[in-house]
Amino acid sequence: MTIRKHYDVAIIGLGTMGSFAAVELARRGLSVIGLDQFTPPHGRGSHSGSSRIYRLAYPEGSGYVPLTQHAGTLWDQAAEQMGSKLLHRTGVLYMGPPEDSFLREVADSASTHHLETESFTAVEVRRRYPAFEIPENYAGLLDAQAGWLDVDASITSSLAYAQSLGVECLFDQPVKGWDASEQEVHVHLEKESITAGRLIMTAGAWTGALLRDLKLPLTVKRKVVAWFDPLAPELFTPDSVPVFAFPENFTYGFPYLPGAGVRLAEHLGGDYLPDADSPVSPPGPADLDPLAAIAAKYMPGLAGTYNQARARITRSAICLYTMTPDEDFIVDLHPQFKNVVLAAGFSGHGFKFAPLIAIALADLALQGKTELPIGFLSLKRLLKDDSSRL
Repeated sequence: MTIRKHYDVAIIGLGTMGSFAAVELARRGLSVIGLDQFTPPHGRGSHSGSSRIYRLAYPEGSGYVPLTQHAGTLWDQAAEQMGSKLLHRTGVLYMGPPEDSFLREVADSASTHHLETESFTAVEVRRRYPAFEIPENYAGLLDAQAGWLDVDASITSSLAYAQSLGVECLFDQPVKGWDASEQEVHVHLEKESITAGRLIMTAGAWTGALLRDLKLPLTVKRKVVAWFDPLAPELFTPDSVPVFAFPENFTYGFPYLPGAGVRLAEHLGGDYLPDADSPVSPPGPADLDPLAAIAAKYMPGLAGTYNQARARITRSAICLYTMTPDEDFIVDLHPQFKNVVLAAGFSGHGFKFAPLIAIALADLALQGKTELPIGFLSLKRLLKDDSSRL
């Protein structure tokens, strides 16, 4: 088996976190090789679906708010470095009954962290954003500094930038295995092996299989996104509406982009798969009907009645979320090999943190620690009931 030259760092998985980690390491002067079984962006990752929300008010936990604020600054810097606007700060408008947890938890997070928000009555929402027809007992809360991220441009730009900095990228190269010692790691491909001083594992839904000995409590969830061709596209332009969300399964959507449509998806829900290599069924009525129902209920200018709404879906796609039991991420050193770093379990809310996680991964790989406040994302919290694995 052929053995390539020695690298400072090897990265398995060049999607969301891996691509940005490659940039960060190369900027620090390291020799880096990245490997991926696909060519990102692709349809088998948690990044699939072309766009992701960037939100600041964070019901999932207060620890994320300072991270997302820091990440926003890094996204703006990344746009300057890569020559492409990636973060679009349109705001995120949450709509629902004000007494329900959906709106209340967002408001509590915003209040706790002194975030810029605007509150609206149902009448004010309808007046300011004619695209939405919400009930009288609903209210609106605008997370003013939030918005959306262009996923495909982000990953494509970061990989191109990494390569311009000297990172070697091997696409469509499945990893067959790896091993490590205190001095170096070996990553085995079909016909060759890679040697490096350190390894970063950002393999998405395949992380559990690559780290089988740790028995990580990771699960893979199938998610569906759909694009609607709006009846009244002028109501849904980026100048007319922000990113928006409704309480039903945290259904969210994005402004209309010509040629793409208005994208809707559910943040909650979805079907679990046995593993990442399991057959993934294409979107069907059980996936698309709830999205059509939301469109008909709240946005007649998007899709008209329910029966019309199904016909307005022009495209749909699958993405795979990788979930931890508590839905918090894992960003940590391998418990046995201190030159191996892993990042996993980013589900559907991890993309916005990519440039920040990249710094954490580089810190951990080079220094064994990071000053970033990510202690709540440690691996030990998930393995604490089985000390024999540590």
